[in-house]
Amino acid sequence: MSWKRRLLATLGAFVAIFAMEFVIHHVWLSDFYKAHAEWWRPEAEMKSMLHLMWLAQIVLAALLTTVYAKGYEVGKGSLAQGARFGFLIGLLLMLPSSLVDYVVYPYPVSLVASWFVGGVAEITLAGVVIGALYRPESE
Repeated sequence: MSWKRRLLATLGAFVAIFAMEFVIHHVWLSDFYKAHAEWWRPEAEMKSMLHLMWLAQIVLAALLTTVYAKGYEVGKGSLAQGARFGFLIGLLLMLPSSLVDYVVYPYPVSLVASWFVGGVAEITLAGVVIGALYRPESE
């Protein structure tokens, strides 16, 4: 297995995840978050823990790359395989947690649906990036 390719795919997935997190939470949902500031930690407190968010994102990127590499099918097309992988893993991660969030927390369905759609899009994009960057040594 090519560790260089795996590392490159992990870094690419991290960039995709980081970019999508910015778009989802700082662009798309920013006004909603500001309107409901009482539901979240104070901004200064969140900023003091930002390193944990980055750690979570790099771990997610590494795990996605590892699972993708283990299930890689030679000759199936890297981009399509990456998109399919990302979409299915996005559903796996987001659907159960979104339903549980809606049941447990008093968040409106529009917020939970936005997190679901954004999360699936984010992981799908990460899968596409991994598919574009990862190639086993045998190919």
